[in-house]
Amino acid sequence: MKFLFKLLTLLFLSNTLFAQSGIIDRKNKQEKGFFNVTEIGIFLGNNNLVNFDMMEKLPVNVRSLRTINGIFINPKLSLGIGIGLDGIDTKYYNFHNTFNISADARYYLKTAHDGFFFYGNIGPSLKIDDNFEEGLMANAGLGHKVTIGSSFVIVPSIGYYHQNYKRVNSTFNVNAVAFKLGFLF
Repeated sequence: MKFLFKLLTLLFLSNTLFAQSGIIDRKNKQEKGFFNVTEIGIFLGNNNLVNFDMMEKLPVNVRSLRTINGIFINPKLSLGIGIGLDGIDTKYYNFHNTFNISADARYYLKTAHDGFFFYGNIGPSLKIDDNFEEGLMANAGLGHKVTIGSSFVIVPSIGYYHQNYKRVNSTFNVNAVAFKLGFLF
């Protein structure tokens, strides 16, 4: 009987300790060490491509695919490097593909499973085709981290997107409202 009591006590304590460590690991999974955010975006709403040489505003559609790899500096702040493609489609000009490399910073308001965060990134647009010469991309906004299950995290966000680039003798500015859906690993 004494042996059975010790065995049950040991099993109960080991189960309790395992459950507590699982909660701690789940809570901090995306708040320490290396992370990856892969996101797709469509930039809708008030999209304008401004050609400064002709002072015209044109409607534009922008689609984006980006991946960001970085590290959590502390549970609320992360820094990373992002690479991605933006497709800028206009009615009167060619389709422009831009390859962006950007510095990314994210500040999480709380360290819970779900919570809001601010993000910002900036970097050059590199030439991958002959349709433009050089450019710069900047993006800033607000997102929400939503943890589903033990390790699946969705990070939808909304923000301001700006990209300027040169093509032949024209300079273009794209300003848009960015809607993005990301997955945090």
